This record gives sequence, structure tokens and C-alpha cells, in this order.
Amino acid sequence: MTLTWLLCLTLAPPPAFVRQQLDAGFRSEGVAVADFDGDGQLDLAAGRLLYRGPDWRPTPLLGEPPLYPRENYSDAFLCFADDLNGDRRLDLLIVGFPNAETIWLANPGPAGGPWARHLAVPKTGSESPTYADVDADGRRELIYMAPAGLALAQPGLDPTTPWPTRVVAAAGDPRPGHGLGVGDLNADGRADLICPGGWWQQPTDRATLPWPFHAAQLTEDCAQIAVQDVDGDGDADLLSSSAHRYGVWWTEQTPTGWQRHEIDQLVSQTHALHLADLDGDGLLDFVTGKRFWAHRQGDPGVDEPAVLAWYRLTRSPAGPRWERHVIDTDSGVGLHFQIVDVNGDRRLDLAVANKKGVFLFVQATPPAATRPGRP
Repeated sequence: MTLTWLLCLTLAPPPAFVRQQLDAGFRSEGVAVADFDGDGQLDLAAGRLLYRGPDWRPTPLLGEPPLYPRENYSDAFLCFADDLNGDRRLDLLIVGFPNAETIWLANPGPAGGPWARHLAVPKTGSESPTYADVDADGRRELIYMAPAGLALAQPGLDPTTPWPTRVVAAAGDPRPGHGLGVGDLNADGRADLICPGGWWQQPTDRATLPWPFHAAQLTEDCAQIAVQDVDGDGDADLLSSSAHRYGVWWTEQTPTGWQRHEIDQLVSQTHALHLADLDGDGLLDFVTGKRFWAHRQGDPGVDEPAVLAWYRLTRSPAGPRWERHVIDTDSGVGLHFQIVDVNGDRRLDLAVANKKGVFLFVQATPPAATRPGRP
């Protein structure tokens, strides 16, 4: 009997979260948490509004911050923090509506004042771009669907001008509107790029274009695609969720191909997901929720409660098991949320921005007798 299986028999109670609503308005469907003002405290950026920690005081970044109607959409779908101009201050990258602009706002530093707006990518296709260091050069790239196919973009010598772009897909490769992921699927030490209909293998020489594409039905149209060895057999599996229907699932990599396993069918419009070890047991858990009114009409369950939930992963000889835990029923997710320790207590918290507002869910301190231990 493995140590992991023994630990599963004595799981601590699931962590509890304290809900804090920072804003009741619709500001963004993405959020970035970082120390933007350099005071040693984490801040939260939702679109063009910064909430300064630790009291989360709202501060506009660029003029009067827009307040969007819930029945419509924002121009801030995803947000990422990064130093984009090399001045050692964190700037804000904002991915807009599909096939619209991605911009970045330059941090003015101690002098204060409006954050300067710069165009990064003129046309960012798909609803689930991501931002990661794909080629292990120490700099992150925006991974998105360009008009010519799957592409990587990052700042050039002058980051205030549109970013140089590399299209890694061939002309006939898929161009899905939903579902992108990054991870090493073939254990060669290089990150690959993933979509519902297959994956692009990163070549040894990063200058090689296009990247070889391996067709496979990995998922249906989905939110982000996360990579994790779910079953502990040493290879990479996938997790994802349905952007506009019910369902979350994991896809197992087997010697004979890819096999999908349903996790849950109880929450609709699960349009964003992340992996994190919320309970401290050493296994990554699956966090997702409802993107309230992802489509205002037509999606199953469109008017159901905006659930935010996590799925605790355990392993046994019978295989992986997922246990659903509801954090909240009136917030949900947008298109991109963040999991980070916001208060320095070494427990992971959740930051969310969407049509319901801007929220923090801070993990409560468990009683000493129930705190999970480590082997």
C-alpha cells in the first residue's frame, strides 16, 4: 500500500474560505494579483482598476474605470502582471474581447499618475489565451490564435510598439475558439501547446517553424487545458471544463491513446480553471466555477447560481478520485482567476473578477488538531 494511499485514508477536513467582495460592479473577467505599487503588499488588478492591499483601496489606472453592464461583455477578458519594459516595475497585460486588441498598461512607479496604454497584439483570437514561458528563455509569451494560426508574442526591443509574433502552426492546423494549454506531453523536457483537437510539439531548435502537430480528440470545446499527472503513472494527463455547457473532466494518456473521464456534470459554463494544492496534501486540486452569463442566452444552466468550487484529488489502487467542495454560490469565475497566498499565511487564496463583481476568498486558519501534515 503506497504512502499516497495511506494519506488518502486520513484526509484532513477540507479548507474553509472567507468571502470578501471588493467591488459589486462588473470591471473585468480576468484578474492579476501582484505587488504593483512596490510596498511589499499584494495588490489586485481587475481591468483598469487596481485594488491596493492590504485594505484593497480602489485606484484607477487610466482615467475613469469602465463599469460594464452585466448583460454585455467587457474589454478585459484576461489580466496578467509582468515587467514588460524592463524598469523593474510590474505592468498589466490585458487581453480584450476575442479578435480585439491585447494592450498593456505601463506602471508609472512612485511618481503616480495614469498608466500609459500600449498596443501589444492588434487581434487576439480565441477565448482562452494564456501567458507562459513556453521556450524556457526566462520570458513569458502570450499564447493565442492569430489570424494565421496559433502564435506566440512577446515584447520586442521597443515594448511600446506592437509585439513581434511567431506563428507556430501550419496553415491547415486547427484554430479553435476555445481551449488552449501548455505542458510537456511527451516527456522530452520541452513545453508543448495543446488545443481540443491535438497538440503542437515544441521542436529542439526553437527557430523551427511550423511545429509538428499531432491530431487527437483530447477534449470538446473548453476553457483552459491544464496538464497534470492525474493518476500518478508518470505521464502527463489533461484536465478541462466546458465553457458553455455542463461538465468538467480529465483526459488520461494511455499507451493506446487518450481516454476521457468525467469528473462532474453539476456546474455549467465552467469557463476558467486552475490547478493548485489547496489542502496541502501534495496533490494538485482542480478549481473552477460558473462564468455567470458567459452567454446571456442559449447555454444550459445560464441562470443557475454562480458557483465557485474545487475538486480535491485523491489516489487509490482503484484510480483517481475527485471530491467536489463548493466555496461560494454567488460569485463564480470569469475567464481567468488567480490562486495565490494574498496575506502571507502560507495558505492559498482565490481572487476572482467577473459579472458579479470582484472577490477575494481567503483560506481560513484551520484548528491546530486538523491541520494537514506532510510525510
